Amino acid sequence: MKKEVFTCSDGKDLVYRVWAPEEGEILFTVHILHGMAEHSMRYDRFADYLSTLGAAVYAQDHRGHGQSATEGGLGYFASKDGWSRVVLDSLEISQMVQGIHPEVPHFLFGHSMGSFIARSLMIDHSHLYDGVILSGTAADKGLLAKVGRLIAVTKSRFNGGRKPDPLLDNLSFGSFAKHFPDRKTDFDWLSRDEDQVRKYNDDPLCGFICTSRFFVDLLDGIALANDESKASRIRSDLPLFLISGEDDPVGDFGKGVRKVYEEYQKAGIRDLRMNLVLEGRHELLNETNYRDIYATIGNWLTEHMVKGR
Repeated sequence: MKKEVFTCSDGKDLVYRVWAPEEGEILFTVHILHGMAEHSMRYDRFADYLSTLGAAVYAQDHRGHGQSATEGGLGYFASKDGWSRVVLDSLEISQMVQGIHPEVPHFLFGHSMGSFIARSLMIDHSHLYDGVILSGTAADKGLLAKVGRLIAVTKSRFNGGRKPDPLLDNLSFGSFAKHFPDRKTDFDWLSRDEDQVRKYNDDPLCGFICTSRFFVDLLDGIALANDESKASRIRSDLPLFLISGEDDPVGDFGKGVRKVYEEYQKAGIRDLRMNLVLEGRHELLNETNYRDIYATIGNWLTEHMVKGR
């Protein structure tokens, strides 16, 4: 793995990482979009696995995350249009990857917040990808999301939007831990693997409270990703794979994921697959049965790599 810096079109520098096969040619690429309040290095084990299949893997730390966050800037995208900016960042990096590897299939993998970025990208740029994998995605929360956005906008006006917002954090995620009565930490909803949860809790670049302005942007992104009228702009032959845990509160324990699946069915996506993993929580890549998850994803990629060529 090597660490690089990408300069976005607005001049912002993003740290990104690259994993490549130790031997043999590169057969395909995977661009990973990480989730909220984490960073790309948490995908090291998964990216190493993908590289054994012949993949060159790229993953950036989003704005306000990981080593791309400027001092004191964790959990903050931009003063306005932050979601559009983060989506554009990802588009620009995808284009860079494809410029480096023009002759191989290109795949996009988005987890949680990253799945909403991927779904936003798909609306107008599905032609760039030979397949998209959505991990830990969710449906729109409807009225609850609209109320949350109103609160976030109001608080942003008073504090400039740059301060961590415990209220919005609690409204968004506070109930997740309650679904697991035998939990040892408030982040046990991420995985059944206690060691992985401990690593998350001990990582200063994970689990931080995001800013008021971030929540405005995130809720805008979730609404865009779930806009049925825009889903119709995705090319119908784009291979799409939804994978989530049945015990993932983000996906409403499978119900939200099924709704997303049905929305894409309605939009005419023909190569559409969904896998709800029994007892799996939010971070399937860090679950106790992660090897099975890797194999499931690897088989799908290998199948569609052949189709993409």
